[in-house]
Amino acid sequence: MTTPIGDPADYIVGMLLRRAHRRASRVFGQALQPLGVEPPHFGVLLTVDRLGPISQRRLIDELGSDKSAMVRIVDELERLGYARRRPAEGDRRAYAVELTPAGRQVLADGIAVAQVAAEEILTGLDSAERATLKSLLRRILTDPEP
Repeated sequence: MTTPIGDPADYIVGMLLRRAHRRASRVFGQALQPLGVEPPHFGVLLTVDRLGPISQRRLIDELGSDKSAMVRIVDELERLGYARRRPAEGDRRAYAVELTPAGRQVLADGIAVAQVAAEEILTGLDSAERATLKSLLRRILTDPEP
């Protein structure tokens, strides 16, 4: 079997995606630092905003997280004053996570930061290439898994 010339990681889609994800996470994480949140916090804030008050279980499912990590993230968001847990409607044993006004503000600030970070991450791509990349990534994410 012949080995491709160059770094084999350049030919394996999963590894390319992982490397791109690491770079994007690093750039975005650095951009979020002045807001005092990290990308996982931002992901929770964005998801709660999009879906309304939501159980931690659903957050775990939506974000592909594990229970202990999600509990830690929501605890941190509560400590920062960006989210709160309230009894869920119709189930006294469950709690729903919702945003506070401060959480909505840091989310808005984070969205602005995300746009600036995206410019840095995608700097080598023109607008048509950026649109194509986003479209292809959405298709990868929405195609049914085998």
